[in-house]
Amino acid sequence: MLTPCIHGFPADQCASCRDCPHGLAVNRCARCRAAATSRRTSTTKPVAHAAEEYAGYEIFYEPGLTGWRYRAADASPSPLSYRSRFLARRAVDEAIAGGSSTPPTKPAARKAKAARGRTTA
Repeated sequence: MLTPCIHGFPADQCASCRDCPHGLAVNRCARCRAAATSRRTSTTKPVAHAAEEYAGYEIFYEPGLTGWRYRAADASPSPLSYRSRFLARRAVDEAIAGGSSTPPTKPAARKAKAARGRTTA
């Protein structure tokens, strides 16, 4: 019978007290910790993005763009991609309302555009 360590576990099963093959405690050995963390990160599964139907438009995720796009039935996809499904639904609402599908410009770009349109006397 193995004697328990100060943490109450058998000494060869306690991560704080067990010795690794490198002669250090397992929780203090950089090589053993690096091997354990690399195994944990490699088991992640990719997230599946399901397409949805919204107001007669299909909203789908395009991995090449890492963004969401929309398209009407028998139509080509939107020229823009959106960061979230919510933004794609909002773009569909604007397309239905007759708004343009161009992205809004930043305030600095609007100011520069307005400054170019002004004439100096």
